[in-house]
Amino acid sequence: MDALYDADQLAGVIEALQYSLGDEKAGRPNPTKLRIDGNPYNVLNNFKTGVRTYREFRDSGGESEVANDAAIELAGEALREKREGRQFELERHLQESLRGAIEQLEPGLVIVDDGVERAVDSGFIDILAVDQAGALVVIELKAGIAKREALGQILGYMGDLKMEEPESAVRGILVAAAFDKSCKSARVVTPSIQLREYRFVFDFVAPE
Repeated sequence: MDALYDADQLAGVIEALQYSLGDEKAGRPNPTKLRIDGNPYNVLNNFKTGVRTYREFRDSGGESEVANDAAIELAGEALREKREGRQFELERHLQESLRGAIEQLEPGLVIVDDGVERAVDSGFIDILAVDQAGALVVIELKAGIAKREALGQILGYMGDLKMEEPESAVRGILVAAAFDKSCKSARVVTPSIQLREYRFVFDFVAPE
């Protein structure tokens, strides 16, 4: 990567990693020489995001805003995980459960991230799917009460995808235990995002 950056060739690398949802639908093969186990759409776009982030880091002389923001975010996540371990585990289990029953969220949804959180410039998308109309659907999960900041987060992910694939429609679904008033109010002017509350259902049976 260093050599390619120094030779001003990263733009060519990014271009070579282009692989859109349309390419996947058309069954086009992996356009690179990289060996890919899984979905080329998700893997190549994750690679592309990594190369762009690296280029920005080098362009700034090692003081990239993206890199600094990422470091701050990682540190914050580590602190939150220590302080809110149960919530962190709940979000992980919520994602696993939803991946196994995605049509309960919306009939016709198909997960396209190959079971791996899709990387975009703003972070990592919990679940990336496609709906019956062919639109990309960004699904963000919150274990507790979602606030308006959660809408900003999912809008960032949606914007990243739209810039990567301007020909594709993009919408979002924010899933949480509940939504505070500010989140519901902000949703009024963001019709491309739906709010969905999750519920737990328990079955009680006598032991055998």
